Amino acid sequence: MSKNANLDLKTILPQLRKYWRTLSAHSVFAAVLVVLLAYVFVVWRIGQLAGAEPTPDQLNSSSSAIPTIDKKAIGQIQSLEQTNTNVHTLFEDARNNPFQE
Repeated sequence: MSKNANLDLKTILPQLRKYWRTLSAHSVFAAVLVVLLAYVFVVWRIGQLAGAEPTPDQLNSSSSAIPTIDKKAIGQIQSLEQTNTNVHTLFEDARNNPFQE
């Protein structure tokens, strides 16, 4: 057996209380330091991402392609507009004033 195998709770508790008082006295400082480090990291990361340029693969990817409109969907919307007066009024109002809610 080693020397550390003889642990007594009565001798450990006063030492733990002493360390706890020391740690609790500096807990506010530690919390402020953690928040400050997180803030510095976020600002640094934002600066890093703001200056990032896309790679050539990202520039040539198909995700930047121009979207196309389905001709069948256009036909369905136009036939719905012609047959329903409420929908026709709704589309007409949207054409005349597109910024109203």
